[in-house]
Amino acid sequence: MNIYLFGKTSLSGEAFYKHFNLKKTKYQIHSFSRDKKNGYKLDLKDPNSFSLINNDKFILISFAPIWHLADFLNYLFYHENSKLINLKGIIACSSTSALTKRFESNAFDKNLSKKLLISEKKITLIAEKLNINCQIIRPTMIYGSFKEIKDKNISKILYIMRHLKIVFLPSDSGLRQPIHAFQLAEVIYFLMLKSIKAKTIVSNDLINLGGDIILNYQEIIESLKKTVGKNDAAKKCLICKIPNRFFLISILPVMIFSPKSFAALSRICSDLSGFEKACEITRNKPRGFPYSKDLK
Repeated sequence: MNIYLFGKTSLSGEAFYKHFNLKKTKYQIHSFSRDKKNGYKLDLKDPNSFSLINNDKFILISFAPIWHLADFLNYLFYHENSKLINLKGIIACSSTSALTKRFESNAFDKNLSKKLLISEKKITLIAEKLNINCQIIRPTMIYGSFKEIKDKNISKILYIMRHLKIVFLPSDSGLRQPIHAFQLAEVIYFLMLKSIKAKTIVSNDLINLGGDIILNYQEIIESLKKTVGKNDAAKKCLICKIPNRFFLISILPVMIFSPKSFAALSRICSDLSGFEKACEITRNKPRGFPYSKDLK
């Protein structure tokens, strides 16, 4: 069985590729990229650039933007169906933004949610027509680093902590469920093995995935302060809690210049958690936050 990996150059893609190779499995992994240095040549926006490596069965695992994957598969299904004959399963990463940004007031977030939902449906329908297993994974708040690749969640919080002496938070900040890129890799690998071993069971699953620990923003910041080095500026960052209504009033001016940024700040007050925990799928022991797995 071959594993075709799309989106390897992303943080999650690199984490999965490293985890896969550490397992020293009998299966072969092949990465595809617009840059030949990172694997076989492929531009998802140009499906004609896709060529099968051989005639063996394969499972497709993708960390690429799901809307590009959806259009890619849709084109192949209707125009070059022969390239999908040996496809035996799809595991694709989406985002919990499909849910959490569905009812936002700004156009950017609403359109993102709509794009994610439409793409997920496209891929699921194609999998049903091909009669193959399909798992759509919606991870939340991915964090971690690999070489020069940093996440866009916890790294931003650390940046703020290192540049501000005081961070103002709403007294009742929302809950989050950060998941390390390595934990996400473990889940994808587990689902990959499950798909390979499946004989006649065909399933289409949608998994809203989070880390093993649920925390509010104060707990996230306090946990990060304990983890960073003693000389790290983030360690000296103080937390000042103010009533939620005052916090929301204070960020109102941001609405004028960037409705998207205002929405992001206002979501600090919202609970975006309660998703399936990584440990519940992999059956590993629950991991704390931040998980210190070194991907380098």
